[in-house]
Amino acid sequence: MPRQPSPFELLILDCDGVVVDSEPITTRVLAEMLNELGVPVAAEDVARKFVGHTFAHTLDLVAELLKEPLPRDFAPNYRDRTFATLETELRPVPGIAAALDLITIPYCIASNGPHAKMRKTLGITSLLSRFEGRLFSSGDVPRGKPFPDLFLFAAHYFAVRPAACLVVEDSASGVAAALAAGMSVFGYSGGVDDDQLLAAGAHKVFGHMSELPALVANVQ
Repeated sequence: MPRQPSPFELLILDCDGVVVDSEPITTRVLAEMLNELGVPVAAEDVARKFVGHTFAHTLDLVAELLKEPLPRDFAPNYRDRTFATLETELRPVPGIAAALDLITIPYCIASNGPHAKMRKTLGITSLLSRFEGRLFSSGDVPRGKPFPDLFLFAAHYFAVRPAACLVVEDSASGVAAALAAGMSVFGYSGGVDDDQLLAAGAHKVFGHMSELPALVANVQ
């Protein structure tokens, strides 16, 4: 049977947690640093509170927890510790490379993370070559997720109407941004509660990247 054309013209992927399996690592490091500062918190709680936000907003949230300004070296220490751990532990999200091989429409990454971090994590996981020239960061636009600016910027770059874009996200913040941009959005629940993504408004939730090519091609 011939493959049916996709109803979409562009696939926009979040990076952390959707393409690279970095969320468990970054949330663990942040939880460790918070505990060292006297804030008892588990990595699971950090994931619920911080995943999907820009780094600047994450720092604001940390300061709220501390109820005092952050130590001056907190941000550089967090980056150094995170990158060191990613170097040894980071892996691609299971099945993402095989899924991308089967997807026939253009795809890109739109992440709240900075370009340097995306290039670092995609390089570690040998995925960077798939996304060269197709990486978009919140630093490229006035506002990151949950605002729609980043997704609209990516769609404009590819000259694709927002309604013809499909976004894959693993955070409520990302889902909100896609909806605000007027795009369809699927929730990837590899490490997230399905209900959280559905409550945020995801049109569909799936649990393994092997499902993605068929979903891209056959959305009702």
